[in-house]
Amino acid sequence: MTEAGLQHYLDLAERFQAERAAGAPAWLRTLRQEGIAQLARQGFPTSKHEDWKYTNVGPIAGHAFTPVRTVHESGVEAAVARLALPGTGPRLVFVDGWFVRELSRLDGGIAGLSVHSLRDALVKDGELLETLEASVGRRARAEQHPFVALNAALLEEGALVRVAPGTVCAEPVQLLFLTRGDNHVAMASPRVIVLAGDNSELTLVESYVGAAPGVSFTNAVTEVALGAGAKVTHVKLQSESETAFHIGSLHVEQGRDSRFASHLISLGGALARNEVSATFAAQGGECILNGLYVGHGSQHLDHWTNLDHAHPRCTSRELYKGVLDDTSRGTFHGKVLVRPDAQQTDSRQSNRNLLLSEAAMADARPQLEILADDVKCAHGATVGRLDEQALFYLRARGIPRAEAEWLLTHAFASEVVGAVPLAALRAQVEELLGRKLPGAKEGRA
Repeated sequence: MTEAGLQHYLDLAERFQAERAAGAPAWLRTLRQEGIAQLARQGFPTSKHEDWKYTNVGPIAGHAFTPVRTVHESGVEAAVARLALPGTGPRLVFVDGWFVRELSRLDGGIAGLSVHSLRDALVKDGELLETLEASVGRRARAEQHPFVALNAALLEEGALVRVAPGTVCAEPVQLLFLTRGDNHVAMASPRVIVLAGDNSELTLVESYVGAAPGVSFTNAVTEVALGAGAKVTHVKLQSESETAFHIGSLHVEQGRDSRFASHLISLGGALARNEVSATFAAQGGECILNGLYVGHGSQHLDHWTNLDHAHPRCTSRELYKGVLDDTSRGTFHGKVLVRPDAQQTDSRQSNRNLLLSEAAMADARPQLEILADDVKCAHGATVGRLDEQALFYLRARGIPRAEAEWLLTHAFASEVVGAVPLAALRAQVEELLGRKLPGAKEGRA
């Protein structure tokens, strides 16, 4: 990224800090200032940085992205109606990064569940502010990531989700982030905080969707803390405009005997990078990471995961799949670290890529760093094309080639889609895939 591009964001953050300093708690002013300082120190990553070897974030500097303060609801109601999950669970709607109360449902009628917009929580006194002070930035550290630093520097909006110990949430919590496009080059910097108490259960859905075509930049950070025995399922659907930019990071800390499952579906963006960093902070935990990315045109879809087995008797399973057509490029960089005391670790990691054109590219870098001796660990990656024998088998039974290709591609993707826990959300994903998978129109004509 050019110096001019970096300076734009530093100047933006300094103005933001000055405008919002009055009335902000001291810890928030400090967090924002530290974000600015860390961004200035680190700069934005280049291909010389190992974790960003295959991804050039320079195009973000080509646009003077800024937060859009005025929220216009027109044109997004239909998108909300289309994407809203059935049931009575809480739903928070954000347009270009700003919470829209009129389109949201805060009261889901679930005892022990508290859902607030982050901005609302910041203007309240007492427990909410204490919760935020103790939680924001604890897992997503600005000194470790330039885009986390940028998010901290512009921190104002997002969501705070708290589940009391022993609470089982039968209804999912949905956070719906819509970008309007309209060529106004909006920037959104949401921060989501999820605190799941001991032996609680929660399903959280984050949907990032373009309500209209256009150029935008979403820089999202989610922090999740699971207490002992807690179970959290996190689903992220990223289907923004294919001229948009999306950087998203998920940071998870797991307590004793907790279970965390992540399901990522990445379809949109000219450049989209999704990161997951999970740490076993106590023994006996289980972590499942599933991901599907589908690219066409010149899309670049990047994925980075880090699983830190810091305690013994923990289990992790990771499966990421990519479907790439035209000149699109998909990258996967996954690391599993097993620390010296993390005996009886059980970890498996797999990345599989399907290339549907000669010009499509896939980069796969699965990694294991094992510092303990009583472990079961495996990893692998594949890059290939559709099975010609399977195509011949289908065509020999009268199925046209385009439809046969669609069927095989859909079957490849269905392993990840089928693991999404909510039927209504799976239907949304299937409908998006029906338009996005290469050959879909021909295959279903």
